[in-house]
Amino acid sequence: MKLNFIVPKSEKADFYQSKFDYYRTLSFYSAILTVLMQTTYFVTDCQIFGRFATETLIPRFSVLVPMLILIIINPKIKSYRVGAVLYYLFPHIAMWATIWTIWYLPNRDFAREGFIIMHFAFLAVGMGMPLVYHVIAHGLLFANIIVSNLWIHYETFDMMITLAAPLFVGCVLMLLFNHKTYLDHYRVVKKIEKDALTDQLTGAFNRNILTEIFDENYHTLKPQFSTSKHVITLMMDLDKFKEVNDTYGHEAGDHILQLLSDTLKQNVKDTDYVIRWGGEEFVVFLMGYTYEEGAQIAEQIRSQIATTDTGVCPITVSIGMSLYKGEDYHKTIRKADRALYYAKAHGRNQVIRAEELEND
Repeated sequence: MKLNFIVPKSEKADFYQSKFDYYRTLSFYSAILTVLMQTTYFVTDCQIFGRFATETLIPRFSVLVPMLILIIINPKIKSYRVGAVLYYLFPHIAMWATIWTIWYLPNRDFAREGFIIMHFAFLAVGMGMPLVYHVIAHGLLFANIIVSNLWIHYETFDMMITLAAPLFVGCVLMLLFNHKTYLDHYRVVKKIEKDALTDQLTGAFNRNILTEIFDENYHTLKPQFSTSKHVITLMMDLDKFKEVNDTYGHEAGDHILQLLSDTLKQNVKDTDYVIRWGGEEFVVFLMGYTYEEGAQIAEQIRSQIATTDTGVCPITVSIGMSLYKGEDYHKTIRKADRALYYAKAHGRNQVIRAEELEND
């Protein structure tokens, strides 16, 4: 079995956010249950004292205040970085409440068992966190024990450390394999998402990507894509492509479609969208350009295609260009399609602006 634990640097933030979102409920409730369960040990305090342990009442139940704060702010926690800090904080809060309690106990022998239980709290919270975060947060458990020993002077201090060390290592190893399991899941999901949005022949997007760009109900651009500049729509079609297939075969036609897709990607930014619309038709959404910048890119694409050695035959492309004005995107597509039809009907191998046709 091949074990690959490495997440590419370019994917780390997305992977850790995905993992946090997936395990977030578990991590959150683990943090809450940790502090709640800590309060139940008030019963053992009473058993140790042989009476109602008024001394430990405040230390035990002090954790409820930060717990309520976490419950209130939890819906606003979106980032895995913020979540990691806050969720990991609660096993430490529970631990320091326990240390505060131990200070009052006449018999401190049971501290060892209490600290062993805390390892499982860190393990549960850590399911949704980056492993390096866990090593640091969980490792601070030892600091809690060492620092508190300066004034509590645990009789079993050495035993606490020697029992804690293998538990810590075991938790880290379990989370390492959980990391690998989720990484496999993440890769499968990403492949499914990519396949659902990608044309298999050309590697361009397919029409499903429109749900990522436009609002599903109103068919208008989603707010996150709004810019101070414009969105330019280019609709293009290879000229006389049927003749290419008929003369040179479909494999040659597929090669030319791939070549066109690659050319389009070379001439646009990573934030733009190259979509195979169907057959030999492609649509490009240029996000955040001036109208003239969009026209220059369209002409650049047309010129590059016309001068490219395809290894099969010379090809040209006709392009219809339209400006998205915040309306239903279907309207913009129709305008670009009319401009493309005009380019086809009036000589091909040219860029026609829909707005100029409307003015004429």
